[in-house]
Amino acid sequence: MADIKEIICNEKSFIREAEYYSNKYQIPINSTPLENCYIELSLENSLVFNEKRISNLFHKEPFLRRVKNYQREIMLKKAISYQAGKPKSILDTTAGLGRDGLIFALLGQGVTMVEENKGMCILIESALKRLPETSYFNDAKNRITVINDDSSKLKLNREDFDIIYLDPMFSTHNKSMSSKELTFLKTYIDQRQDLVNIFLKKRYKRLVVKREKNFKSDSIKKENIIYEGKSINFHVFI
Repeated sequence: MADIKEIICNEKSFIREAEYYSNKYQIPINSTPLENCYIELSLENSLVFNEKRISNLFHKEPFLRRVKNYQREIMLKKAISYQAGKPKSILDTTAGLGRDGLIFALLGQGVTMVEENKGMCILIESALKRLPETSYFNDAKNRITVINDDSSKLKLNREDFDIIYLDPMFSTHNKSMSSKELTFLKTYIDQRQDLVNIFLKKRYKRLVVKREKNFKSDSIKKENIIYEGKSINFHVFI
């Protein structure tokens, strides 16, 4: 798995943000890149790897359509047993770019996003910082916690969460990503470990796994419910 080696910051207006990430993730700040893998801070932050780059803005396309229509996420709402006015606590163990996690927060849920890759964590945090200052977004941001850790070794008590959520990363079902993002991330994130069976061996209240429609399950347990969509299914273990 690749991960960033430095934070590039050329604009004074972003230096405090750069210092925050530098202190939190123990990554040096430079004005020009010395490595082939770094975060570049600007109005539209970029993750750069081998001279290719992606940005992550929650209020821009291709994700903006999901943000505008978050109440129409019917399958996702069924999977987490959503009830308006009755928020749940969700442990998103495969945060990635943080997009499903933000949808959960917009739906009023408390979300702890866990991501092992520091570069991805910064992309999530910077995307949250760049959301417009509206109550709509501020309320969602206040429900989100981002943790940089290996989900399989996480010391949090999983039974403190109502939902454990897993989306094995960056497969073709993710329509909130462009083909450029998918290509970049499949190179950047060398995901060899499927966390599903690891979490099925642990105690949980409700475990939700997002899978492509044609995925052939090799889970050690049989799901209790499958919510079927056009291109994806949600496998629910209770």
